[in-house]
Order: sequence, then structure tokens, then C-alpha cells
Amino acid sequence: MLSSVIGRDMAKGQKEIDEDVAALTVRVPRALVSDIDQERNARAVRVPRNTWILEAVVEKLDRERRRLRNGTWPGVDVGQE
Repeated sequence: MLSSVIGRDMAKGQKEIDEDVAALTVRVPRALVSDIDQERNARAVRVPRNTWILEAVVEKLDRERRRLRNGTWPGVDVGQE
């Protein structure tokens, strides 16, 4: 009985997590996938490809947001007012 309650609670928790996740289909050249996998395999602790890609997306967003805050966004002339 307890195991069925735990299983039901775990399934409910997973459903709540899944509702916060958008599934995307991304087309990536095979050579780029190979490069990603080489980088993943070079790590001391291997991570899933999905995790590696999410890390890369977060890094890119952080970089773009910093540029925007610093006024160094491409096409922005900081010297003009």
C-alpha cells in the first residue's frame, strides 16, 4: 500500500515538473553534435547532451543580458545620447 502511495506521489511530482518544461525539436548539423559530444566526454563528470545544451543556452542568455545592461549590444553606440 505504501509503495503505491509513494509511486502515485512521485508520478504527480513528475507531472508538475513536466508542465514547466517545453519540449523543443532542434535540427543540428551532425558535425556540431559530434563537437558537443567531444566536449561532454572531455569533462571529469559526464553530463547528458540535453544538460550540456541547456548550459550553453543559459550561458548565451547571460552573455546577451550582460551586453544589454552594459550598453555593448551589437549596433548600440554608447557614445551617443
